[in-house]
Amino acid sequence: MQLSLTRQGNCPLYRQITNQMREYIRAGAIPVGSRLPTVRELASQYNLTRLTVHTAYAELQSEGLVEAVVGRGTFVAARLPIPTTVQATLDLPAPPPPAWSSQGLLADMMRMTEHPDLLSFAQAIPEATTYPTHELGRSLRSALENPAALSYGSTQGELALREQVAHILLDRGIVTSPELVLITSGAQQAIDLALRALVSPTDVVFVEEPTYVGALELAAQRNQRIIGIPVDASGIKLDALEAACQHYHPRLLYLIPTFHNPTGLSLAAERRQALLRLARTYDFFIFEDDVAGMLAYDDPALPALKALDTEGRVIYGTSFSKMLLPGIRLGMIVAPEAHLLSLLAAKRTSDLFCSPLLQHALADYLHRHHLSAHLQRVRPIYHERRDAILSALQRHMEQCSWTQPAGGFNLWVMLPPQINERDFYLQAIEHGVGFAPGAAFFTQPQARASLRLSFGSHSPTRIEQGVAILGNLLRQQLAEIERLATRTGMTGSLL
Repeated sequence: MQLSLTRQGNCPLYRQITNQMREYIRAGAIPVGSRLPTVRELASQYNLTRLTVHTAYAELQSEGLVEAVVGRGTFVAARLPIPTTVQATLDLPAPPPPAWSSQGLLADMMRMTEHPDLLSFAQAIPEATTYPTHELGRSLRSALENPAALSYGSTQGELALREQVAHILLDRGIVTSPELVLITSGAQQAIDLALRALVSPTDVVFVEEPTYVGALELAAQRNQRIIGIPVDASGIKLDALEAACQHYHPRLLYLIPTFHNPTGLSLAAERRQALLRLARTYDFFIFEDDVAGMLAYDDPALPALKALDTEGRVIYGTSFSKMLLPGIRLGMIVAPEAHLLSLLAAKRTSDLFCSPLLQHALADYLHRHHLSAHLQRVRPIYHERRDAILSALQRHMEQCSWTQPAGGFNLWVMLPPQINERDFYLQAIEHGVGFAPGAAFFTQPQARASLRLSFGSHSPTRIEQGVAILGNLLRQQLAEIERLATRTGMTGSLL
């Protein structure tokens, strides 16, 4: 197999590889079951980056032409999909195009962090140098001396940790008892348990649009019906929510009211009480995802929605992954007593219990009041990085619009309307920069391209470097669009 690649044309290198390999496979020149060259081999042979080859292989896999086998390599698929033209001659319906949705994006974001030559804004993670390894190390050593930390544990979670959780949640305005706290394996499991325990197959789930991709993937795995409700600069639009309630009668609203993922914005104070009134009127529950609620840059964040809940309508979830370090993998649910038994049953069938060793260590860390000092130390760092990315966007991507978060790790960028989101995403990877494509955060395709930039783990210098690359790529694409429009006589204000 020989590839003919040109770096002077307008077709990206990954697409040239995809197109030529597709023809080889369709023509039988690469037989069914054949092993393709490894990413490293092909990159070395043609002087390409491994990311370029990886992107091309991912495209072929999305078309069903190749299969990746962990530990063995990439192979031509045993059963090739029938081309659309052949489908038509067989009087069969053509298959839909490969879905460009949230499915698989979490895995893609995780993989991006494994590439040392990729500057990735795709994953919302804290700065590694801030991890409190010394303090946690001391707490871990203390836990190792406790026999209870080395045995099986409680499904609900260790009482010592639940007591500390109840104490620190006072900072979010939440008054609760340890008996209403359930320890989870991060916020992701908290969302999973709520969808399993509280939503039946026939129920409707509302989400903000856009929303956290992990919640969409969890619901999609269960074929649960998801309805997106639009947002504006002040959060979820209550008129649209009420209209949707009258039509769909939801069971649950999944909501990120404070430092929203992906936009970074927060639900306005005046909408919070009104939202709770709608929940009472239309008899639905709210799952409040508050993973970034303690990461306000300047003024304290608004109290959690749960703090205003007097009727048990809000199931609250958060985690220590963002505020402390991802590897701790401990989160929590605060739920009304009426729902706690079903959540515990879902937790028991999921993983029985979270690590007692980590729970005892975290309880000791919190008992020593280290979390408050840690948050005071890291908030100025993320504030500086937020300012750095806003400044870089102003210099390099002035054709776009973006949000200005007051906390957390994320902001949202709207690209010019003529930009193709998928092309921009894949070409950015080819140029060494990753981000989370906007389409994955919606339940339905969107007319305008967008993206999420997560800046928490990058220094201001790296942020400047990455945004500059994205800005150059954007200008190139806009210039090419203008050139093609001029060639075809489509004069007008494309730029």
